[in-house]
Amino acid sequence: MNAAAIKKTEIVRELALLPDHELDSVRMCIESIFPAAKRATKNNRSLKGILSNKGFEKIADLEGELKEIRKQLSDAILTKQF
Repeated sequence: MNAAAIKKTEIVRELALLPDHELDSVRMCIESIFPAAKRATKNNRSLKGILSNKGFEKIADLEGELKEIRKQLSDAILTKQF
């Protein structure tokens, strides 16, 4: 995890410990740092077609292959000895 992600996680963890009456002051502080007009908007991206031209088109019965692989995995998990 990079340093910025770690800092954000720590801040969120600390916010969870704040009493309810302090949350409004935290919100006001955040809004003073980031005015509503300057907030970054997230762009939603579609994942449609992400696996196209990766070789899955060559498999005639993709659903059957997936079922077979899942069965093999579940059999391997169930026969594993601890």
